[in-house]
Formats: sequence, C-alpha cells, structure tokens
Amino acid sequence: MRIFLCLIVSLMLTSCGTMYVDYDYDTKKDIAGYKNYDYDFSQPSGLSEFDERRFLKYTDSILQSRGFVKTMENDIFIKIKAEEFETNSRNTIGVGLGGGGGNVGVGVSGGIPIGGAERHLELIFTIYEAQNSQATLWEATSESDVKVKASPEKKEAHFKKLAEKILSKYPPQK
Repeated sequence: MRIFLCLIVSLMLTSCGTMYVDYDYDTKKDIAGYKNYDYDFSQPSGLSEFDERRFLKYTDSILQSRGFVKTMENDIFIKIKAEEFETNSRNTIGVGLGGGGGNVGVGVSGGIPIGGAERHLELIFTIYEAQNSQATLWEATSESDVKVKASPEKKEAHFKKLAEKILSKYPPQK
C-alpha cells in the first residue's frame, strides 16, 4: 500500500508543470548555413520585462554554445510572441445523488471544480531570413503552465527549461 501511495504522489508531482512544444520548418532551405542572428522587437513579445530577459539570456546561451553569433549584420531574425491565458481547473470532485423504487431509478451527478483557474503561457518562437521577413525558416510553438506566485529562482528555472526544450530541435537534422 505504501509503494502504491508513493507512486500516486510521484505521478501527481511530475504531471504538474507540463510543457509541450511543436516544431515546423522549411524543408527546402539549408537552415544550418545561417549562423548570425538577432532579435526582431518590432512588436512587443508579450512577456514581462523580467521574463523576457530570462528567456533571451538562455536562448543566447544555447545558440552561442552551438556556434551562432549575435550581430548587427545577421542572416536570421528571431521573433518571440507570447500570450498568457486561463483555463478552468481540470481537477473536480464528483457528486452524485440517486434514488429509485420499484422499476424506476433516477440519478443526478456533477463535478465541482477545485483549485480555481489555471494559467498557461503560449510562446511562438519564429526564425526567419533577415533578407525576407516573409520567409519563415523554423518555428516552435510551446505551451506551458504558469505559476503565478513563483519565486524569481523558479521563474529562472522555468525559462531555462523552456528555452532548452524549444531549441532542442534547432537546427533540424536532415
């Protein structure tokens, strides 16, 4: 019984803080040939100033460790667009009431949400050619949970993990 309880608790803890990333890219372009980059801030990213700094710090670190150089004369631009949204809690307590007599039975049940609304962050990370802003080369769309009352250290860890997961498949291997 104790092992079963530990297993249930560990599954609950690992299921919190989910992070999903979908990737897409232009298969006709040699993306690996582009090594100079910069960011496109023509529109706001949608992240807070602190979160944007955190995310860019880890993005720069990962790209530069792979031989990319951040310059003014660049081959590619990186555009970041983020949006937070709320969903209803997926956790509910089921309540049911029923009765019957003779050959007739009646039942009513419903779920009561617990835990309140959940916050999520959708981040779209787009890489496009500097010469042609319409030519998207690579794109990742991520969705992750947002902890509203997280400490700065936990936010650092979240954005480090997010940058690692987003860039884990860049540049794409042929």
